[in-house]
Amino acid sequence: MQQTNEALPREILDSGTKLLVNLCSISSASGDIAGVRAVAERIAAELARHGLATEVVSEPDDDGNVLPLLVARGSEAGVHPLLLVGHLDTVLDAVPPRIDDGILWATGALDMKGGIAMLIAALDLLTLRGETPPADIMLVCVPDEEVGGTISERAVRRWGQGARALLVIEPGERRGDAETLVAGRRGLFEWKLEATGRSAHSGLAYWQGRSALGAVADWAAQAQRMSETGPGVTVNVARLVGGDTDFVNGLAANHALLGTSRRRNVVADRAIAEGEARFLTAADGLRILGRLQRLTEGMAATHDLRMTFAQGMSVPPVDPNGPGAPVVQRVIQLAAERGWRLEVEDDRGGISFPNYIADPAKVAIVDGLGPVGDGMHTREEHLDLRSFERRIVLLADLLVALAPRD
Repeated sequence: MQQTNEALPREILDSGTKLLVNLCSISSASGDIAGVRAVAERIAAELARHGLATEVVSEPDDDGNVLPLLVARGSEAGVHPLLLVGHLDTVLDAVPPRIDDGILWATGALDMKGGIAMLIAALDLLTLRGETPPADIMLVCVPDEEVGGTISERAVRRWGQGARALLVIEPGERRGDAETLVAGRRGLFEWKLEATGRSAHSGLAYWQGRSALGAVADWAAQAQRMSETGPGVTVNVARLVGGDTDFVNGLAANHALLGTSRRRNVVADRAIAEGEARFLTAADGLRILGRLQRLTEGMAATHDLRMTFAQGMSVPPVDPNGPGAPVVQRVIQLAAERGWRLEVEDDRGGISFPNYIADPAKVAIVDGLGPVGDGMHTREEHLDLRSFERRIVLLADLLVALAPRD
C-alpha cells in the first residue's frame, strides 16, 4: 500500500504514536477501576486541547461497582450529534509495550486504544491544516465493553439512537493487501426449548415411553440444518441435556450418574436445549424465529409429547444496506484518494456497539474505522503502525467530509 507520509506530517505521527504507547502502558483491564479511570483522564486531557468539553462521570454497573465513563462534546453536540464510540478497558492487564519493525506490540493497542489515539491524532492533523472537526462531534468511551457490560449498552442506547451518524473506532481487519471497514453486524436472539415426554422401562415397555431427549435431539439436528452459508441465518445449539426428570431437574446434584450404568434403562422423559440464532437483517430474524416455532410444533406432534419454544434476549442487526451505506462508500472513496484500498465487511459476526442501539436501521453507522493488527485479547496483540498512520489521515478527511453544510 502507498504510504501517507505526504499527508501526515512526521510530528503528528510521532506524537500520536507516543500517546498510543502511553495509553497502552496504563493497565486498564476490565474491573481495574483505577486503571480505567487513569486512561479516561489521560484521553480527556488530550481532547480538551481541542476545545471539547470533557467529563469523566461515574456510572454504576449491575454489581454495584462505580466505573468511569468518558464523554466529550463539541460546542454544538446536542441531541443529534456526530457520535464516535470506543472503550477504555482491555481484556488483559498491561505489559510493557515495544515497537519492532513498524509493529506495536502492546496490550490493548489493537482493541482499542489504537482507535482512540488515532482520533486524537486526527484532531491534531486538522488543527495543523487549519481545519476544524464538526462542531456537533461527540465521543463516548465506555469502561466495560470487553465484558459485555450494561454501562456500554446503556450509554450507546442513550446517545446513539438520536445521533445523525455513529462512527465506531474499533479496529478493521487486514484482507490481503487491503484493509476492511465494517458495514454490517449480525443480530441474534437466544432461545430455549423444553420437552416433556413419558418415562418407561426401556427393556420392558420401550414403546410405551415418549423420549423427550430423542425429540429434542431430532429438533436440534433439523434446527442446525436451517443454517445458511453467506449472509443467511445461522442456528447454534449450544447446550442439550436430557434424561429422566429427576436427573435433568437436579443436574447439579446428579451429574455423577454420567459414565455409569445407573438409570440407563429409563426412557428419557425430560430434555432441554439452549442456543442462539444470528441474522443480518431484521426480516431474516423474524423468518428464522417462525421456522423454529413451526419446527417445535411439528416435532411435538411427531414424537407425541409436549414441547415449548421460548425466545430469550435479542440484539438487533446492523443492515449493511441501511442508512450507513452512503457513508461507507464515502470512506472507501476517501481512502482511494489517498492511494490505498478499503474493502467492506458486510457480515461481521460479533456483537459490538452498533447492536446496542434500539433500532440501528434509523442511524447511519460506520464500524471498523480503527487501525488493523492481530492477536486481540492475547499476549500477542499488536498493531500495524503503517495502518495507524493511514487511518489517522482517513479519519481527519472523514470528519471534514461529515461536517454539516450550510
